[in-house]
Amino acid sequence: MAKTKKEMNLKFIKGKDGKPGYYITDITLNYKRIRRYAGSNKEAARNYLAKLRIAAKEGKLEALINPKSARDTFGAYARILLDSAEWKEKRSASRNEISLKHLNSIFKDMIFEEINPGVVRKYITKRKKEGMAAGTVNREISLLKSILYAAEYDGIIASNPIRGRRVKKLEEANSREKVILELKLTDSDLRRLVDFAIPHFQPILKLALVTGMRRGEILKMRWKDINFRLGTIRVPKENSKSKKERIIPIDSILFNTLDSIEKKGDYVFMNDWTGKHRKNITTAFKAACEHAGIESGRKKGLTFHDLRHLAAYRLVKSTDIVTASKILGHSDVKMTMRYCHPDDKDKQLAIEKVAQNLFPTRQYDVNGKISTALKGVEKQGQVN
Repeated sequence: MAKTKKEMNLKFIKGKDGKPGYYITDITLNYKRIRRYAGSNKEAARNYLAKLRIAAKEGKLEALINPKSARDTFGAYARILLDSAEWKEKRSASRNEISLKHLNSIFKDMIFEEINPGVVRKYITKRKKEGMAAGTVNREISLLKSILYAAEYDGIIASNPIRGRRVKKLEEANSREKVILELKLTDSDLRRLVDFAIPHFQPILKLALVTGMRRGEILKMRWKDINFRLGTIRVPKENSKSKKERIIPIDSILFNTLDSIEKKGDYVFMNDWTGKHRKNITTAFKAACEHAGIESGRKKGLTFHDLRHLAAYRLVKSTDIVTASKILGHSDVKMTMRYCHPDDKDKQLAIEKVAQNLFPTRQYDVNGKISTALKGVEKQGQVN
């Protein structure tokens, strides 16, 4: 019986490992001559040959005959990258893990050549429809861009397909500023918040309100970080979000508050907040707000991190923005500006202060209106 044309492309050969099988000996598809193992029996070989022909028609022949290694898929490469010592030391390491989980919902099994601006824009649209905040989506895209730059550096791709501004970030709204302003918290409100807190939580609140230290920086503070002779607190780089050490001065009130705490170990506060200390802090803060008559919660109330906003606001009012930025541990003054939210009264007082410095002879009453000096000028301007 004569062989069909398809069967003429197959030949039964004993392989190099001693196992016999069918091989494609001479076939040209899409101008490619293919010679390779097809299967252990004729039926399997025919099926494989049919797959090659279908892939050639669909333009997927290259992917079938030269499958990419696992490293060339986004998910596998990203996993290798985030598991590396360099990336584990990043301050965003925990956040990156969350972002990668969401990125993998779309990009995990993609080869890098399949990632382009259009695909990334579709991902952004998908995340927005899921109700994600603009800041969250932007962090995910930033991670995606960083992974693509790493792939470019490693020679996996020729160029990052979303480099520069090929995919624009979403505009972020500082919603916390609006919430904090609407609360209209006075100094008396904040003092009441401290007074109604449980005793071993009060020093934490005072530090947050005066210095703007982050929750993690406060809880990780050791006794050796406090210099009672110089009146300073050292925030080591390993505890700082910016990974830079900074020195924060303390006043007599904070000095006495810290000096009165019983020394139970190396840490100043951690011993009282062991285990799920984050949850304990949140519970204590919520209780203090409730007793002080202050609404708490992310949507319409106060959060612990908002104390940093309030500290920044008061620091900027008390000193220049550069000094405030150094105390807060910001790497850029622009970050400090995000925490500042002056109200109309602040703006009015600023104008009055400038005017008083320029024209010291003019007197202002309690309402900020020019009094006797202005009346004199008005009289001179009258026409008889």
